[in-house]
Amino acid sequence: MESASPMVPQDAPPGPTTAPLPDRVNAEPAIIKGLSSTESQWAIGLAVLVWFPVGSLVGFAIHHLPMAVLIIATGPIATVWLAAGQMAKLKRNRPDHYYLHLLLHWAASVRLIRSGFVTHSGAWDIGRTLLPARAPRSRVRIR
Repeated sequence: MESASPMVPQDAPPGPTTAPLPDRVNAEPAIIKGLSSTESQWAIGLAVLVWFPVGSLVGFAIHHLPMAVLIIATGPIATVWLAAGQMAKLKRNRPDHYYLHLLLHWAASVRLIRSGFVTHSGAWDIGRTLLPARAPRSRVRIR
């Protein structure tokens, strides 16, 4: 019986000695076309937020409630399926959470958020001079 699991290397001999690949142990498993559980929840939530008002407006505009239900049901499914394909292209051959860091870097560059990244591209300063500053002379007189 062969294992088709991505956790087991394909060239490893079958048996209890095979260990999971260490880069996949702490990662969320892919659920929908490469989206993890968290990513798919976000995609579904955002798609429903977009398609619910659209479907409602179309259904009420043409006075046909089943059309609204159809749009509200199929719109998020199609959107999540297409978004998962785009995310798979974005995530391919890149480290975990690459797209999140890309989004945060973009938001910091357009000043939507404060940057947690090092974005300085010039000479660095250590905050002090190389020569120690002289201590001021005391004005106390000794008699």
